[in-house]
Amino acid sequence: MFFVISKILSFTLRPVVLMAMLGVYALFTKNPRRKKRSVVGLVSMLLFFTNPWIINQLAAAWEIGKISPDTIAQPYEVGILLGGYTDNAVISPSGVQSFSRAVNRLTGTLALYQTGKIKHILLTGGSGRLVGNEVVEATIVRKYLLDLGIPDSSIWVEGRSRNTWENALYSKQLIDSLAPHARCLLITSAWHLRRAKACYDHAGLSCDIFGTDYFEEQALGNPFYWVTPDWKPLMKWDYLLKEWVGWVVYRLKGYG
Repeated sequence: MFFVISKILSFTLRPVVLMAMLGVYALFTKNPRRKKRSVVGLVSMLLFFTNPWIINQLAAAWEIGKISPDTIAQPYEVGILLGGYTDNAVISPSGVQSFSRAVNRLTGTLALYQTGKIKHILLTGGSGRLVGNEVVEATIVRKYLLDLGIPDSSIWVEGRSRNTWENALYSKQLIDSLAPHARCLLITSAWHLRRAKACYDHAGLSCDIFGTDYFEEQALGNPFYWVTPDWKPLMKWDYLLKEWVGWVVYRLKGYG
C-alpha cells in the first residue's frame, strides 16, 4: 500500500499536473470571479515554477555529496549505484540502451571504477512501475556494463527493490553475504542523497556518499539567465517536490 500511495502522490504533486487542473477549472467554471482568479493563479504558478533562480537556490541548499574523486585516497570495496537512470520507454534500435537525464549516476560510477576508486559496482534497482510492463533495471544495466568490457566478477546485482528503502534493505543483505563490513560508497543524484543516505544508515549499512547529476547551475556570465522562464526549472520542481515529500514520508515511516 505504501508503494502505491507514494506513486500516486508523486503524480499529483507535479507542478504541470496542478497547473493543468487549475486550467481545466478556469475553462469550465461559470463563475466569472473564480475564472479570473484561476487564470491569475495559473499564470503566477507558471512564472514561479519556470524561474531558474528560485529552484537554483533551493537545489543549492538541498544537494549534498559534492565530493571530488581526487579526494578518495583509499579505494572502496563497493560502489552502490542507485537506479533510476535508464529510459526504456524510448524507442531505440536493438542493442542501443536509452538513458534519462540522471545517467550521470552511471557515468560517474564508471569513472570511479575505471580510476580504481571502487572495486565492485553494485547495481540496485528493480521495477518501480505501478502499471505497465515490468523492467528490471539492474539486469539491463548489468548487460550494458558487460558489453562495455567490465568483468562480471566486478558487477553485483540487486534487482528486487522498488524504492529507495528497499534499495537499502536489499543492498545490505547482498553485501552482508558477499563482503561483510566492506567499505561502501553510495552513488546517486545529489538531490536524492539525503533520503538515500538516511535509508542506508537506518538499514544498518554505513556508507560514504558521492553525489552526481546536480541541479545547481551557474549563469556563465548571462545576466538574463536567472529571470528568463525555462522548461528546466519545471522539470527540477517535479523531482524535488517528489523528493521532499518522500523524505518527510520516509521519516514518518521510520526509514531514516
